[in-house]
Amino acid sequence: MLKTAMTDQKRRIVLPGAKPGKVYAVRELAVGHLELSRMLPAPKKRRRRSEVEKVLNSSALTPQMNWDTLRQLTRES
Repeated sequence: MLKTAMTDQKRRIVLPGAKPGKVYAVRELAVGHLELSRMLPAPKKRRRRSEVEKVLNSSALTPQMNWDTLRQLTRES
């Protein structure tokens, strides 16, 4: 069975069975002949708890002093 689809003004085509957010590689085999291949995301490496804590502690957004010291520095005596 041959299915047809039309492009819109923004050169988009709606693919039957395609879900939002999926990525396809488009390859032109010849003039007028395109091949679509669905791209699968690479598996993400799971970080260990110690690695996450190290990154969070070294972040510029992590305070380097405790609350009491900060309060003494910012309050008038």
